[in-house]
Parts: sequence; C-alpha cells; structure tokens
Amino acid sequence: MKDFLHKNLRYIIIGVLFVILVVVIIVFVKRKTTDKRTDAATEELYQVDAGIEVPKDKYEVNAYSSVNTLLESYFNAIATGDADTVASLSDVLTDEERVRIQIQSKYFESFSNYTVYTKVGPAPNSYLALVTYDIKYAGAQTPTPAMSSVYVCTNEAGALYVNKSNPTEDEKAYFRALSVQDDVEKLSEEVEVAYNAALESDDALAALMPTLKSQINQEVKETLAAQQQADAEAQAAAEAEAQAAAEAANAKTVRVTELVNIRSSASTEAESLGKATAGMEFTRYEVMDNGWSRIDYNGTNAFIKSDYLEEVEEEVPEEGSQIGASGKVTVKENVNIRETPSESGNKMGVAYRGEQFEFVELTEGWAKIKYDGKDAYVKADFVE
Repeated sequence: MKDFLHKNLRYIIIGVLFVILVVVIIVFVKRKTTDKRTDAATEELYQVDAGIEVPKDKYEVNAYSSVNTLLESYFNAIATGDADTVASLSDVLTDEERVRIQIQSKYFESFSNYTVYTKVGPAPNSYLALVTYDIKYAGAQTPTPAMSSVYVCTNEAGALYVNKSNPTEDEKAYFRALSVQDDVEKLSEEVEVAYNAALESDDALAALMPTLKSQINQEVKETLAAQQQADAEAQAAAEAEAQAAAEAANAKTVRVTELVNIRSSASTEAESLGKATAGMEFTRYEVMDNGWSRIDYNGTNAFIKSDYLEEVEEEVPEEGSQIGASGKVTVKENVNIRETPSESGNKMGVAYRGEQFEFVELTEGWAKIKYDGKDAYVKADFVE
C-alpha cells in the first residue's frame, strides 16, 4: 500500500484537486442561480406590491429636452442656493428644505456634466429621472460624481415640475421596483466607483466628505431654531402691540381727587414711584377688581387706588365757538398737549393758562396747534 501511494501520489493529488474544483464550480453555479432567483423574486415582489404595472424597458438617455432643461435649472439653482427658483420648479418646498439649499450651497462651486436617465413614472406623463452630474466642492480640486433620483410630473397646464410631495404606497412600491432593475443598479454602481476614485485622488476632498453631511445638518438645525425664536419674538411683539392699541382705544382720562401715592404694582406694599396731587390727570388703561387702576405714568405702567381717581368727561365745544379762524389761541386752563386728537394720544407736554399757540384748525372737539414746530392737539374747550 505504501509503495502504491508512493508510486501514484502525483495522480492522487491531481484527482483530489479536480474533485475540489468540481465542488467549487457546483457551489458557484448554485449560488449564482440562487442570486438570480432571489433578484427575480425581489423584483416580482415589488411588481406585485406596486399595484401598478412596472415597465422593464431600459432607461432612456437624455431622451426629453424639456425634462433635461427642467432638471438642469433645478440643480443649478441648488448649486447656487437659489431656493426661490427651486420652489418655482417644484410643487412644494418646506422651510427646512429652503434653509438646507441655502446652507449647503456655501460648500459648492458648481454643478456640471449633466446626464439624465429616464424611465416611465407611475402617473400619466411622468418620469423617474436619474440625474448624474459632477459637483465641484469649494477647496477641492477634483469634481465629485453624484447621482440623484427625481420624480418629474406634468401639471394640468402641461408644464413639467419636480414632484416633492410624499409618494403614495403604490408610488413607493413602483420606485422600489425600478430601483432593483439591472440597468439602474449598474448605473448606481458606476457612479459609486467614480465617486470613490475621486476621493482617492484628492486628499482635500477625502477630508471634507466624511463630516460634510453632519456639519450641514447641524447648521440647518441651528438656523431653523434661530428662525423659530425670531418668529416667536415677532409674534409676541405683534400681540403686545395689538394689546396696547386695544388698551389705548379704551383708555380714559382720570383726575386725581386728593394726594395719593403712585405705586409700581397694585399693592400698598409696592414701591412708591411718586405722589399724585389733586387735579393731576392721567390716562387710565384698566380698572382692576382689587380696587386699583392701572395708569400711564411717564410712559410706563403704574398703579393708583381707584378711590382717588375720577373720570374726566370729554367736553365738546359749544356750537358757535370762536375757535376756527386762523391765528393764535390762548390757553384758558392747564391742559395736556397730545400727538393725536385723542385722550389716549401720546402726551407731548402741558399747555399752561395764559400761553398762546399758533392755531391750525378745529377737528372733532380738538384744537390743532403748533407746539415746538410740530403739529399737536389740545382740547378745544381749554383754549380760546
């Protein structure tokens, strides 16, 4: 037996290697067959899930000039951060997408070398477009191959647009079915190989790409947060302005009946801002249930006990009043000078008894005068 093995060892080794080779070939063929069956089953599954017949034709290359024109304009706008143009070519554009377009454009120098591969879309006169192009990033020398899928539809007027709305379940299944077709997978692989080659040839590009997406995401997040804060502040300011206007419209002039403290809040324990003497007048914005009144005191809110205040009745000048001709008017009794002919108008000063002012006109019980070179108003019954 030993002599036999020694004499025939070479043939035995060759036989063993042959058997191993046969086994490897069988396994390889079986695996390829299994992969093909799996791919076919996957495509068939997507075909069934879609609920819409999915064509198996190979994509067309630059087959529709109108689609090419639309998509070149769309991606050029993205490259330059022109969110308004992107919005005009799309059916919707969210605030987040708008911010992202503007931020990521800082990292682009240009997009170029467009090629558009189209397949029939699920809707009438629609296309699934695979757009390949080169991105020139700021700071890098090598253009970077990229590919984007875009759903292009036709509106009722017959114009093409980029459909960015959330797809239906049937549309999702339709797009999945197209994505696993051989020509689409091969195109995707070619772009990926070219992309990796670009990174290997350009150190600056290789250093930029791993963190670029997270960096843009962070900037988008911070910008949106700042915008939301600004919007909230603007809304609060608008509400405060509206409240102030409503208060001014309902404001009344009140007169102090006897010496009383002016407080910083509606409490006798609150800080005293000053004292109001009998005869002083204030604009009252609110009569509170706790017995206090909120008034205007030197442009800020202050509080006086309501028991020490009385409303000043607005007096309308009698018919035949002597006021109305041009010239000067003389103050008969101390009166507030206001910016507008209203008890709630901003106070510009006080007109004291005996002072004279240039008279302009009479309007709804108010005398329009010149005060420090500006138009101003006093109650007509306080002047003659």
